[in-house]
Amino acid sequence: MKRTSKIIFFLSILLMGRMMFDLTSCTNEDQIIEPEQVVNSGTDLLSVPITTAPIIDGAVDALWENVPILEFSTAVPEVTGDVFRGYTGNIIPSVKLRSAYDNENIYFLAEWDDPTESFERNPWYFNPTTKKWAQEKGTFDFDPATNGGSTRKPFYEDKMSMLWNINNSVLDWNSATCYKSCHTGLPAADGSSRHFTNFTSEKIDMWHWKSVRGGVNAGYQIHDQYQTNTYPNGRKSDEGGTDVYTNNTQSLNNGTANVNVPKYVIPNKTNNYWILDSEISAGTAKLVTAVDINGVLTLEGGATIDPNTDTGYQRAGANGAPKGIAGLTLKDAGYGGTQGDITCKAVWANSKWTMEFKRKLSTGDAYDIDFTSLSDQYFGFAIFENAQIAHSIKPNLVLKFKK
Repeated sequence: MKRTSKIIFFLSILLMGRMMFDLTSCTNEDQIIEPEQVVNSGTDLLSVPITTAPIIDGAVDALWENVPILEFSTAVPEVTGDVFRGYTGNIIPSVKLRSAYDNENIYFLAEWDDPTESFERNPWYFNPTTKKWAQEKGTFDFDPATNGGSTRKPFYEDKMSMLWNINNSVLDWNSATCYKSCHTGLPAADGSSRHFTNFTSEKIDMWHWKSVRGGVNAGYQIHDQYQTNTYPNGRKSDEGGTDVYTNNTQSLNNGTANVNVPKYVIPNKTNNYWILDSEISAGTAKLVTAVDINGVLTLEGGATIDPNTDTGYQRAGANGAPKGIAGLTLKDAGYGGTQGDITCKAVWANSKWTMEFKRKLSTGDAYDIDFTSLSDQYFGFAIFENAQIAHSIKPNLVLKFKK
């Protein structure tokens, strides 16, 4: 018994010594912590410090797995007038945001539900009844006879937006965020619904991602814009750089009147929703030089497109014309200058958008928010699901920094 007791006592001493060694030798540097990922369903987005930057490729890097998630839903509000008609009340049930930062940049990961990848922005089609070319609308069509149901879906792109208060210049921003610059019920001539601030001293930094205009060309950028007190439209592009797109439209005389027609066309191409500048310079896209009374297009070089006999240019039900002509042309490069401060990559898969984006903590631009103080920043978040104007909103969010 005595021998057994001694052995037990000796083993206990060894075990206690091992435990004391583990406790005293453990440091913050060599601890490996695998906590469950925190999911916050409130309003606070916690940005955490990192030493290794994520690759901006639209894939969820391993480093994001230990970054807290802010999860929320967004809804399209009811506003004065018909600008949100057809979308009002729509809810995106799950939006997830994460953020991290290092000594130079701030990084974001955004994920949200979306059953469709939308990039059919205002394609052209031919109407055989009127003998004219027209573009699909970026809003719903409604039946005026019944004052009710929609008769045609919108043809537009998916978008996302974040609004930030520059230098705390916007009065009462923290209690309303993006609603502070939203004005509806304006005269139709002024655009019905517009964003502008209420005082000349107020400035808002607007990050505006567009799935076609900022996603399919080589730029992969969020358009860096700002809002001021200019009426009726206070939304402006940052001063440096240039826009990446041009509407693919022109006015030509058909022999009796001036009519709108596409400026460039890639003959017989199906599902053509944009034309790159490189396709124009290479001669793949042809300039439309004339149109006749029947809508027949003449192209540079003399070739013609007769949409009366080639019915691929006519609407084929709800999904538009199979040979619908692109509604815009795109530069092969990005915005450039201060308009291109925000690098991003978005990927749509499994009914969800996954987007990574980054921007310098400070750009030095007076129209950009400065994050270098690591102070709390209130912001508004919005998603445009195949919508030109209507957006699903979550106001009063707060970016906080873990020091």
